Amino acid sequence: MLNLFVAAAHVRRRVERVCRKYDLQFSHHNVLRILRGVHPNGHPRSEIVERMLDPSPDVTRLIDKLVDRGLVRRSTSEEDRRMTMHTITDEGLDLLNDMDPEIRDVQRWFD
Repeated sequence: MLNLFVAAAHVRRRVERVCRKYDLQFSHHNVLRILRGVHPNGHPRSEIVERMLDPSPDVTRLIDKLVDRGLVRRSTSEEDRRMTMHTITDEGLDLLNDMDPEIRDVQRWFD
């Protein structure tokens, strides 16, 4: 079991290194990948929190930074105007596409 935790920590450090090259935190990358998975639709904040690998207590702040960078768009839900939806922008998709080869290099360890 310890080996699994050590391996997971090593993989996370490698992914964090890739994220830093793109001026992202690991949690920002996680949010972007969650939103890419449902593109062109989006998720409310609560759904993003449920799907995160490492849920942060301050997901709103994480999303705010992504919105400020133009990587995520915030809008009012058409079904429930009380709910805010978050979708990945074309810029967010482009950033993830740029990162994908380096992330895949890390994933190859498990092939």
